[in-house]
Amino acid sequence: MPRFAMPLLLPLTLLLGACNLTNASTTSPVWQDEFSGSSLDPSKWSHQTGNGFIAGPDYIAGWGNNELEYYTDRPSNVTVQGGNLVITARKETFTGPAGTTTGTFDWTSGRVRTAGKFSRTYGRFEIRAKFPRGRGLWPAIWMLPEEPSPYASWAANGEIDIAEGWGSKPTELAHTIHYGGVWPNNVYASQAVNYPNGGTMDQWHTYALEWTPGKIQWFIDGQLTSERSQWWSAKNNPPSSDADLNAWPAPFDRPFYLLLNLAVGGNFDGNPDATTPAQAQMLVDYVRVYGMQNETGSAGPRPDMTYPWTPKPARAALPDGNLVYNGSFDWVDSDPHVTPDTSSLPGVTSSKFWTMYTGGGEATLSNDTTQGNALKADVTNPGNVNYAVQVRQDGLNIEQGGKYEVSFDTWAQAARPMMLKVGGGPDRGYAAYSGEQTVQIGTTKERKTVTFDMKATTDAAARLEFNLGNAGTGPVWIDNVVVRRLGNAAGARPPAPDGNLLYNAAFTQDATATTPGIAGVPGTAYWTTWSNDATGLNTSVSSGAVTLNVTHVDPANNWHVQLNQTEVPLTAGKSYTLTFKGRASDAREVAVVIGENGGSFARYLDAKAALGTTEQPFTYTFTAPVSNVAAQFQILGAVGATGSDYSLSFRDFRLVQNN
Repeated sequence: MPRFAMPLLLPLTLLLGACNLTNASTTSPVWQDEFSGSSLDPSKWSHQTGNGFIAGPDYIAGWGNNELEYYTDRPSNVTVQGGNLVITARKETFTGPAGTTTGTFDWTSGRVRTAGKFSRTYGRFEIRAKFPRGRGLWPAIWMLPEEPSPYASWAANGEIDIAEGWGSKPTELAHTIHYGGVWPNNVYASQAVNYPNGGTMDQWHTYALEWTPGKIQWFIDGQLTSERSQWWSAKNNPPSSDADLNAWPAPFDRPFYLLLNLAVGGNFDGNPDATTPAQAQMLVDYVRVYGMQNETGSAGPRPDMTYPWTPKPARAALPDGNLVYNGSFDWVDSDPHVTPDTSSLPGVTSSKFWTMYTGGGEATLSNDTTQGNALKADVTNPGNVNYAVQVRQDGLNIEQGGKYEVSFDTWAQAARPMMLKVGGGPDRGYAAYSGEQTVQIGTTKERKTVTFDMKATTDAAARLEFNLGNAGTGPVWIDNVVVRRLGNAAGARPPAPDGNLLYNAAFTQDATATTPGIAGVPGTAYWTTWSNDATGLNTSVSSGAVTLNVTHVDPANNWHVQLNQTEVPLTAGKSYTLTFKGRASDAREVAVVIGENGGSFARYLDAKAALGTTEQPFTYTFTAPVSNVAAQFQILGAVGATGSDYSLSFRDFRLVQNN
């Protein structure tokens, strides 16, 4: 259930076949709840309330997924009736505690768990349930490790998602495990499966998980639908080699407890829309846990698997240097580069090496033979995120220290934007090596070009993404795609004449073609801002200070508003001091971050600044754990009640290496 990143689930329809349900060692459950009473049994379950959780010194709003709901323990959200546990999501205004503040939320729902009351290592976990459908609804049956865990924290200590449903895709279900390093160095393995026999989520189904040493299997209505036997857990963060691994089969060799909840909105299925019902119910008939015949056996030796630090074989560039295969969408299937497992686009005959992903959006793809066989993507449902409709090519070898150019022809039926990105996959945290580049598409064919320096670790499995979601419907054409290395990236930039590693700290330099700044804001060369669509960020500079005016707070996260400067050079083992002055329109706590711009987004400095209405100085000292010629400095905005506004002002930024 927790995801924290944004991660995209890549649908893979899978139905492995029938399976006998009784691998259990006992005919009677070792633990069960038939929900035959009139209220939730407090000896078995407890409520989890709120819109987030405390992680160390931080409050993580939206449960790390930008979720909208506030979980309550009210009978209107969680009750037992008619032999079922009933969890109800309601569209209503609700005000409740959110960390150190109080927030107002538009949805309520319920979440219950067996933590501290029942947990188990291995066994058969069987749940009969009925899920609601509707965009933005996210029912989940899942498991987390009983604390304390010997494997640090999420997700090095593991998570097992027995069943997660997309309310907008009622014929599909996700089976997932989360593992790896401590967030954000975690990874996950997931499969989107179809319900057997043409079923849908709003029917009764029996979901089961059979967990034994070294193997986890998922079942729907007696059908084996997914299986995993490869995972890992790391001692150090970030992990860097096999020596960092905890003993196999960690982390899935410790007791886990059960959770049942109905989330609303967020990264998994997007936010509700006009078609979403104002009230939706998740019903659970029973939960039964059985022992397994082979749960005391050996997990065997650690299986061969690929780790993020494992070098991947690089796909060779074409003779002209192009890293993109079939960039003109005209390769035949018999081309010698094509292998049996080469991907292709649905319904497009000349599309080998390309992949389509839809996350709440829809598009029809074809080769337009009237336009030289260009790819035509007719967006019929744009979704509510830019990656809701994504055409991409995987397997590009993007090398650290290289300077790259992306070029392509594009046009559309109606002028519109598109988000272009060269970045990593799930084992790289979907890092954006090129940054997320907005490309404006006109109605006539144009050649678009984007260049970037690769500052992250070499990635032989990088991805070129054309993200067409959240920008209207209608056809878009793409053709003659090229990604080529131009040479070497520029070296580390030197300090400013006064020794400051942050450029234009007084906000007196205007942007140029070589030193871009905040669009439309004079005096902001080298600086950038970012905000989500709902924030309404407006930035200004006056008397050497930059002010961020936020018209709508996002209550789910503090990164909804960002002030950034990249290309900051740091040396491993060296001490640095950061100083600045800041104030806010009302008392606000913001995050102060210096860290990796991409990859795991590791933070070398991760601090807070409690801003008041009077300007005050702030000072931070840290030691760089690694050398990075292109680190990123960030001020991240504050959380608060939905709809509230605020402003933040800063001046005199200074970052210097200590003697």
